[in-house]
Amino acid sequence: MQDPMVYKSKAPQAAVATCEAVLGGCNILLALLFAGCVTAKEPVEGPDKMFSGTAMGALEGAGAGAVTGAQLSAGAGPGVAVGAGFGAVVGMINGAMSDASEDTQRRLQTGLKREKKRSFAQEVLAEHYKRRTAIHPSRDIYPADIFFSGDSVKMCPSGVSVVAEIARMNEFRLPYSRLIIASYAKATAPDSGYAEHLSQERAKEFVNRLVQMGIEPRRLETRPVVVEAPVLIDPFDNPTRYNQAIEIIAIDR
Repeated sequence: MQDPMVYKSKAPQAAVATCEAVLGGCNILLALLFAGCVTAKEPVEGPDKMFSGTAMGALEGAGAGAVTGAQLSAGAGPGVAVGAGFGAVVGMINGAMSDASEDTQRRLQTGLKREKKRSFAQEVLAEHYKRRTAIHPSRDIYPADIFFSGDSVKMCPSGVSVVAEIARMNEFRLPYSRLIIASYAKATAPDSGYAEHLSQERAKEFVNRLVQMGIEPRRLETRPVVVEAPVLIDPFDNPTRYNQAIEIIAIDR
């Protein structure tokens, strides 16, 4: 990991017999799961355990399928729904198998909580890839509020979940390439010490989280950048949302 160096820039920067039903209703499945149809009460011996593995498998499979579908379809057409549907089918089959095991019941409940967090992260990333295709197809730029609250330099819990999923995606993809984590902060004055501090500490925090999730430190580099205008403007969002942003730049492809 290289020592940070602040850059100043003016440049703006979704069993097999029910496959059809699942494909058509994958969004309903996710909505019901998030609404609490699968409860987090303490597991007990007996019938209470039925289908919890199925539900958890469907949740994980649908979320991963949605992210893949969004990437493959470039956020347009049926890719997200189809990806989520097939992911849910595969997940339900795998999950149903775990229902047969008494020994896994308590672990299923713990795992379900974990997969709810992961599903949230996958939903965020699926939406990110849709927006990326529309407004910045060649760059992987995220509004900083996905990872940080307000002007905090400590990553929020939901942001940690998203970074964990990003790490999973990048751990074996181009495993020898380097990743630059660029952190942008807008300031009226280009020599703003606070903006320098904010961008520098957020870049470090993001890199540290990736390392904790399994990315080798030698692959990572921080790049704090102070800008005088938003890195980009999403016409369908708050025009100032990208005043603070995080960009993942893959080099050595």
